Amino acid sequence: MSLSNSIVVLCVVVSASLVQAQFLSPLTPLSPPVVQLPKPYSFGYEFGDGLGMNQYRHEAADGTGSVKGAYGYLDGIGVFRNVEYTADKDGFRTVIKSNEPGLSNHVAADAPYIVQPPPPAAAIQGLRPIRFVASPLK
Repeated sequence: MSLSNSIVVLCVVVSASLVQAQFLSPLTPLSPPVVQLPKPYSFGYEFGDGLGMNQYRHEAADGTGSVKGAYGYLDGIGVFRNVEYTADKDGFRTVIKSNEPGLSNHVAADAPYIVQPPPPAAAIQGLRPIRFVASPLK
């Protein structure tokens, strides 16, 4: 083997060693994860359109990871929906209270519906549930 060939082989071996050492070097340890404990909070809002429609949402957390809240609306003729929810170590649970025309007492996706009769104004207007038919986008 000639001297030039030996130098080339030596350069290849050294380069390969450096590349291998670069990839096999110990990884820099990551900083420990930041653990943030739950903090108590509460918020809420209400608004209306001045014509009888009102909407709201209220929520509070107790600092242990449990969150409770409610949201809903009341329209100008007395139709309402109120959703009360709890999120805690046992999961997310809701109870839905309403007097919307077309609803009935039932449980959907583990959420009980507690339904009252619709207000007379809704019955007089003949409000019916809206049916949607989904079709694929083209």
